[in-house]
Amino acid sequence: MRYEELTIEGRNAVLEAFRSGKTIDKLFVLDGCQDGPVRTILREARKYDTIINYVPKERLDQISETGKHQGVIAYAAAYEYAEVEDMLKAAEEKGEPPFLILLDGIEDPHNLGAIIRTANLAGAHGVIIPKRRAVGLTATVAKTSAGEGYKSDGYHGRFEEKGHVVCLCRHGRGTHV
Repeated sequence: MRYEELTIEGRNAVLEAFRSGKTIDKLFVLDGCQDGPVRTILREARKYDTIINYVPKERLDQISETGKHQGVIAYAAAYEYAEVEDMLKAAEEKGEPPFLILLDGIEDPHNLGAIIRTANLAGAHGVIIPKRRAVGLTATVAKTSAGEGYKSDGYHGRFEEKGHVVCLCRHGRGTHV
């Protein structure tokens, strides 16, 4: 899977992405690299429960767009994820029982986008996807899910269309829904 427009390469760039609050879905680190800056990046990644993959230099070179990865590459989410509490609050504010859609193993971004668009039209308050073994919130997902009524302002994890709000939440290990 390739996240071309969402790839962050280099130690300083990846560290700054974490510190600025950017949602990082996956982190690729050169296997065996444990110097100070990489340990700092790993500490930040663990703080945000980011998926960490230790890979050989050949794999980093393969996924690198610039060839200047410095042993670290991150895949960032296109937008922020919402929390389950946000979805439940949206349902409560509308005076409706919560309508949440739980997905598992959706790996194609076009399929996830179509499911989110359908959930929106059905009036769902949220779509929950797993943290591992599933596509994240990429630009392709956002574009596919948008349809004609997408409002590009103030996205932040919500798909706003025809008065409905569908939040996208990502859950991983240790999280109970």
